[in-house]
Amino acid sequence: MKKVFCLILFSWVMLHPTEGFSEATQRVLQFQLTDDQFIHSAPLPIRFKVKQHDQIEWQITSNKPGELHMHAYGIEVRVPKNQLVVYKFQAKATGKFQIEWHPQINPVNTNPKSTHSPSVYLEVYPQ
Repeated sequence: MKKVFCLILFSWVMLHPTEGFSEATQRVLQFQLTDDQFIHSAPLPIRFKVKQHDQIEWQITSNKPGELHMHAYGIEVRVPKNQLVVYKFQAKATGKFQIEWHPQINPVNTNPKSTHSPSVYLEVYPQ
C-alpha cells in the first residue's frame, strides 16, 4: 500500500510539477519625467499592479537629473539628464508602496516642496 501511494504521488508530481506554484512574471515599468513631472497616459495617481515575486524592471528617463526612490524597498536610482536608466529587482514584500521623484538639488531649486512627487505607486499583491 505504501509503495502504491508513493508511486501515485510521484506520478502526480511528474505530471503537474508547477500546479500550486505560481511562476514569477517579468514586468517592465516605464517612467518618463519632463520638468520633474511624471508623464503617463493614465491619470494621476499612477498605480502599477504586480504580484509578489514578480521580476520588476524600471526603465527611467528624465530631461532633468534626479533620483527615483521607493523607500519601503530601500531603492534609490540616480537618473542622469536625458539617459535611459534600467533598474531591476524582485517584488518581495506585499503592499502599496509610494514611488517618488527627487529632483537634483541646486542653489536655484531649494524649495522643500519641490523635492518629490508622490503620484506613483507600486501595488504588490500576494500570489
